[in-house]
Parts: sequence; structure tokens; C-alpha cells
Amino acid sequence: MSGFAGWTSMVWAQARLNQTVLLRQRGLAFSVLLLPLFMAFAYTSADGGPGATVNGVPVAVFAAVGAVAMVFPFSYMTISTGIVVRREERVYKRLRGSALPTSAIFAGDILHATLVGAVQGAVILVYVITMVGAPVPRNIPLMVLAFLLGAAVFAALAIGTAGLIPNYEVAQLVALPVLLVCMFGSGMMLPLSELPDWGQRVAERLPLTPIVTMMRTAFLGRDFSRDGAPEVGFLEAFQVSAVGLGVALLWIGVGLWSTRRYFRWDPRRV
Repeated sequence: MSGFAGWTSMVWAQARLNQTVLLRQRGLAFSVLLLPLFMAFAYTSADGGPGATVNGVPVAVFAAVGAVAMVFPFSYMTISTGIVVRREERVYKRLRGSALPTSAIFAGDILHATLVGAVQGAVILVYVITMVGAPVPRNIPLMVLAFLLGAAVFAALAIGTAGLIPNYEVAQLVALPVLLVCMFGSGMMLPLSELPDWGQRVAERLPLTPIVTMMRTAFLGRDFSRDGAPEVGFLEAFQVSAVGLGVALLWIGVGLWSTRRYFRWDPRRV
């Protein structure tokens, strides 16, 4: 138990180090901490006109539930940029020479981003329920699973791609297309049915798409992967989310493979 307690304290210290690094980069801190909230609020302000619906769900509610997943691309930005900054400033080099295990370093990175995302997600959640009129989630366990899965997917991808990023400035440029692709291709901004057939097939395999779909199923009790989004029961909601779960796990595998192949502890020379 003492060994686990010691490991936990090291993870917490690493998470605090992440927060310190984040706050030192003021532009990044604004983007990571406040921009997801601003985008989520602005994104849900349009209701699509009186009576506008998507599969029987008001447009504002449909958009608002998807906006909760806005935190995950920014979680990617938090982790990948933080790793690059600490690597280039030789913080990692010093940590590797200490008694801190590698697992604690990665766990601290993930814990920090997950806690930031959880706070942001809670704020957005309260907003969409109280101000937009979205219902309380019908399936809270599935909602929690979707959040943890989203955090794991984008943490794995962030760590896996950080080794390919040469410096802090490039890290922000890499994060931007990740954010845009996730917003416009995952069903967050518009229903996937609005895309052509080939676009739907591509979008369904993006890392954020299954997370958004699972969150909407958990919130609204509907299967949005089928025409008309029929209502589903508590256990059936998990069943209809199985395919999305498989896609998300595949992306976690991609991130782990990329980490083993490309991650580096020493500063890059370009």
C-alpha cells in the first residue's frame, strides 16, 4: 500500500507540474482553459429556427449535448503541448534521472488534462441543462464511460504524436487541424446524415465521433447511429454503443503504438 501511495503522490506532483507549465504559457492557458467554454457557449446559442429538430430532438439540444465533447480536442492540445515544452526545456531529461517512474510521468500528464476537462465538461453540462433546456442524462454510467473513453483516446493520441512535434510553436499548429477535424467531422457541428455517403464513412471512423454519439445516446436515450434515432433502454444503450467503443479502443491502440515508436525524452534537433 505504501508503494501505491508513493506512486500516487508522484502522479499528483506531476499533474501539478503540468498545471505550472500550462499557466506559464499564457496564450496556451487561455486556449486550453477558456476557449472550450467560449466555443461551446457560442456553438449552442443558435437554435436553427423555430421548431427546428434533428431526428425529433430540438437543434439546440442536439448541438448542446455534442458540445460537451468539445473538451477532448483541447485535452489533446494540453497534453501534447505540455510534453513538447517539458521535453525542449529538458525537464524530462531531469525527471528521467530521478526516482520518478515513467508510468507516473504519463499518469500525471493524463490526470491533469482529465481534471481540467472534467471541470470544463461539468460547466458545459450545467449550462446545457439549465440554459439550453437539455434533459438530465438518462444513462449516467454510459455518460461517465463516454467521458473516460474520450479522455483516454485523446491522451493516447497526444502522447503518441508529441514525439513528432519539434517545438512549442509547431505543437499549437498541429493541435489546430485536430480541433477543426473533430468539430466538423465528428457530428458535433452537424448530423452525420448531412454528409455524403463517403463523408459519413470517414467521419464514423474519426476518434471523436464515437464519443459524441455515446454522449448523445446517454443524454437523450436514443440510438443516433440509426435512421430516426429510435429510443433505447438503459442496457440497450450500451449495446448500441459497442461499435463506437471498438473504434475508440482502436484509436487508443494507434496512440500506444505511436508512443512506442516516436516518443522521445531528449530535446529534438531540427
